[in-house]
Amino acid sequence: MMPLKVTCKGVKKHFGEGTARVDALRGVDLEVEQGELLLLMGPSGSGKTTLISVIAGILTQDEGDCFLDGINLNRMPDLEKTMYRGKKVGFVFQAFNLIPSLTVMENVAIPLLLNGVDRKEAMQKATTILEQVGIPEKVHAYPPQLSGGQQQRVAIARAIIHDPELIVCDEPTSFLDHATGIKIMELLHSITTQKHMTLIVVTHDVRIMKYADKIANLEDGRIVNSQL
Repeated sequence: MMPLKVTCKGVKKHFGEGTARVDALRGVDLEVEQGELLLLMGPSGSGKTTLISVIAGILTQDEGDCFLDGINLNRMPDLEKTMYRGKKVGFVFQAFNLIPSLTVMENVAIPLLLNGVDRKEAMQKATTILEQVGIPEKVHAYPPQLSGGQQQRVAIARAIIHDPELIVCDEPTSFLDHATGIKIMELLHSITTQKHMTLIVVTHDVRIMKYADKIANLEDGRIVNSQL
C-alpha cells in the first residue's frame, strides 16, 4: 500500500443560486505529498469542510480538478467512484456519524462489509483495530454509551479498518478536552505513519499544529498561505 498524493487545481464550488448563492471554494490550488500530514486551517465558513469533501469524492466541484495520484475521482462514473473511495479513502466526520443501533464492533466493520469481506473476518479485524485505538473493552457497547473521546476513537477505527491510502478528518479534536484531543492526534499521527497513509486534518485547534508536515490556511474559499 502506498499513500496517495493529492493535487487540487482551480477548484470551485458554490451552493444555492441568485441572492442565496454562496461561493464556498473560489479557485483552490493545493498539493499534499504522499505520506504527508496536512493541517487545513481557517475561520468557520472558509470552505474547509467543502474542500475535504471534494477531495474525498463526497462532493463534486463545479470547476477545476482534484487528483488522487493522478486519478480525477469526481470525473468517474458514480459507481466506480464509490468503489474507489470505499477502498482508498477513509473519512472521519466531525459528528462521528456512528450508527446508534449497531455495536461499536459492527460500526467499525462497516467499510469491510461494504467491500464484500466475510462478516466473521470483518468482525475479527474490527476487534483488532479497536485494540489498536485503545478501547478493546468497548467492542459490544453501543455509541450512546461512549464518551466523546471514545466515539472519536471508534470513528477513527472505522476510517482506517480497510487500510485506505488517504485519511480525511473534519475537526477530530473539536468535541474533546485538551488531554483527550492530544491523545487522539497522537493516535492519528502514529497510525498513519505506521500504515503509510496520507492524512488531511481540518482543524481550528492550534494545539495540534506541531504534528503537521504542512499547514494550509483557507480564507473565504481560497488558500492564502501554506507553511512547511
